[in-house]
Amino acid sequence: MSNPLKVALIGANGQLGSDIASHFAQGDRYQLTALTRADIDICDANAVDRVLSGQKFDVVINSAAYVRVDDCEQEVARAFNVNAIGALNVARTSRDMDALCVYISTDYIFRGDRQVPYSEFDLPDPINVYGTSKLTGEYLVKQTTLRSLILRISSVFGKAGASGKGGNFVETIIKKAKAGEPLKVVNDMVMSPTYTYDVARLLDSLLQAGTTGVMHGANAGICSWHEFATEILRLANISHPIESIPTSAFPTKAKRPMNSALVSDRLNPSAAFKMRSWQDALTAYLAEKSYL
Repeated sequence: MSNPLKVALIGANGQLGSDIASHFAQGDRYQLTALTRADIDICDANAVDRVLSGQKFDVVINSAAYVRVDDCEQEVARAFNVNAIGALNVARTSRDMDALCVYISTDYIFRGDRQVPYSEFDLPDPINVYGTSKLTGEYLVKQTTLRSLILRISSVFGKAGASGKGGNFVETIIKKAKAGEPLKVVNDMVMSPTYTYDVARLLDSLLQAGTTGVMHGANAGICSWHEFATEILRLANISHPIESIPTSAFPTKAKRPMNSALVSDRLNPSAAFKMRSWQDALTAYLAEKSYL
């Protein structure tokens, strides 16, 4: 049996990071060092070097990000410091100790002005500061180290919730419906809802296969936010009306891609792990959270 990979996970208490941490702790494939914001400030190159370089990691997973999309429009420097300069700092240290650098990116690097999902071979063209900062992070990682895996994910939901956003879309819909509050959800913006537990399992599979380059890691399928909300309440057996509204009726500071659905043209159909449909993933999430 081969030795376990020594893995540093940055952002270990985030919505995705917490699922990676719990999944990678199972079995004997990985020797995991889970790092939170209190342990490492990726915006500080010296701190990144100090925390990581003494350990001789095989893999460094950077799941830390500034994800408040509307706030990024005002806090441009912060968005780029975390999502781009932070990514550069982690990539440099990863390169210097010959570790694979894994950078978690986003569907928001795409313009979203077409009808079909985006694959790894489509040209990025972000329309907001958040997407631009994450794409810059991608470029800096690829420029800095020859050994990188950039994993783009979309519209995530996970049991930990997003600390920066105070939960996730699934929890918000259920909470408001149970409280009898009016629900209005946009019907003309589509994406690929993605369960962070599945992303953690996909990442495990990719690392075991030695995958590098850009990969899309969304659950299969495409839906509008209104369709997603409707399916959440249907599966949770909650009867509550959801008003269908156009995006124009819900103005936000940041422009968002109207279609940010992702598909993978690189993931081998015979791969050890395949991303299930978003409906199956949602069912599993609701069961995990005891809504079913």
